[in-house]
Amino acid sequence: MPAPEIDPISLPWRPALSAPTEPLHDPSRSDALVGLVLADRFRLDRLIGTGGMATVYEAADLALGRTVALKLFRMDTADDSGPQRQSGEVMVLASLNHFALVTLFDAGTENVAGVTRSFIVMEYVDGSDLRSRIGDGAVAPAEVARMGADLAEALHYVHAKGIIHRDIKPANVLLAPSDFPGRVSHAKLADFGIARLFDATRLTSTGAVLGTAGYLSPEQALGQPIGPPSDVYSLGLVLLESLTATRSYPGTAIESAMARLQRQPEIPAELGTEWCAVLAGMTARDPADRLTSADAAVRLRELVPAGSAETVPAPALTPAEEATALMTGFGDEPTRVLPRAEPADPTADTERLDQTARLDPAPATIVAAGSPARRRSLARVGRRPLIIGVLVALVAAIALVFLVQPADPAPEPPGYPAVDGDLGTHLQQLQESVNP
Repeated sequence: MPAPEIDPISLPWRPALSAPTEPLHDPSRSDALVGLVLADRFRLDRLIGTGGMATVYEAADLALGRTVALKLFRMDTADDSGPQRQSGEVMVLASLNHFALVTLFDAGTENVAGVTRSFIVMEYVDGSDLRSRIGDGAVAPAEVARMGADLAEALHYVHAKGIIHRDIKPANVLLAPSDFPGRVSHAKLADFGIARLFDATRLTSTGAVLGTAGYLSPEQALGQPIGPPSDVYSLGLVLLESLTATRSYPGTAIESAMARLQRQPEIPAELGTEWCAVLAGMTARDPADRLTSADAAVRLRELVPAGSAETVPAPALTPAEEATALMTGFGDEPTRVLPRAEPADPTADTERLDQTARLDPAPATIVAAGSPARRRSLARVGRRPLIIGVLVALVAAIALVFLVQPADPAPEPPGYPAVDGDLGTHLQQLQESVNP
């Protein structure tokens, strides 16, 4: 497809609306609003970053005792749709719930220096962003694949709800530290401040473009209607920059927009055929030729190398687990048929075995080649007959105590007083007749 003829003067670009949020790494830099409490609940503790539409603070939620991120919107946006767009961001964020998206906690307005300003309260991600990470050099392909798959899945989620992010860039990808083995961080997509619904009334002024110059899709740079493929294109540029630590379309807003309309992003062959195919599919110039967010998530998940997770050492066995291993250690081998023993010669003389001749060296050889549990179990083989004998004797003693009871003694015959005469004789005969 030939590149369209573009007049730089007629590019639908309004850089005032797309100024990226710049993080303030110098802790000495502060803000006059630090220490202010909004809505009698959120105390501004530290300035995190500032941009063309809002300022972001680390804040304390005094009601719940947790750290949050508070975005305080400016009221001097370049067009009249600022309040509408701020309200739209609140509604968009409040409707979303996904592990790879920043969670919205609260929203409201506050009178600051005599001016009513809107704010939103979001999940605080105690980590860096992807832009800072790329500043340290290229990111490992396995980490990029996991991150890209999570973000593409999040885009599939928001696209299914009729929402386009429209400003995917490294600064909007927050990296939450992960303690899961083999994983450095979890990526979370932030800042839906310029997201719009597919069927919503266009909020931007005529000729205005919302987004960041270096990551705009071609249709976005031309001011054409955009859909989910625009987000996929921007994510493809972000992943390519993560792998190479090089921005595909650097320069000013005009230079960056012109470059993407003149050439495709350069994907180094050193990344491998699979990476090249995925990135080319995500950054195709024609939106109809691009991968969907769902397909991109599946393809990126397949690029995570098998066995890349760190190996966790097995914990030490408890006494109960050791006993279980001892009991099951001999059950994992098939039963073998022993060769038939030759009958003994009845005429042979009985020989007394030497003490050392009764020791079987074979178990020691087997023990050395087995597993730790196997070695422990075989080491106890010699003690088994003694233990079994003690157990049998103990069971027999218990049986004798509880089961074998002495027979009850025969009852003594009742005694009667001595009676003289015939009556006494008859009584004596009666007693004798009933005695056993």
